[in-house]
Amino acid sequence: MLRGTRRWGRCVMVGEGNRLDIDVSPWLIHKQVTLHGSWVTSLPRMAELLDNLVRWDVHPDRVVSDRFSLAEAGQAYRTADTATGGKVALVMGA
Repeated sequence: MLRGTRRWGRCVMVGEGNRLDIDVSPWLIHKQVTLHGSWVTSLPRMAELLDNLVRWDVHPDRVVSDRFSLAEAGQAYRTADTATGGKVALVMGA
């Protein structure tokens, strides 16, 4: 993610994860990158969301127009940048 973030760009890490070990100078400081972290919601709210999706007959998979593997992240970002389709998803293990 940081490799693909342009100079003066912003990068957001969403959700839970493990560790991130980086060399701060070349990846953040020299590129002037702003890094944000966000934990989306609590587990009870996530359960409520899932119940609502069923109740409202909403199918998030229908709005995903393009799926890419992590190795194809560059193409995924280029596709999303065109704003011509639906949601672009990076799929683990794809």
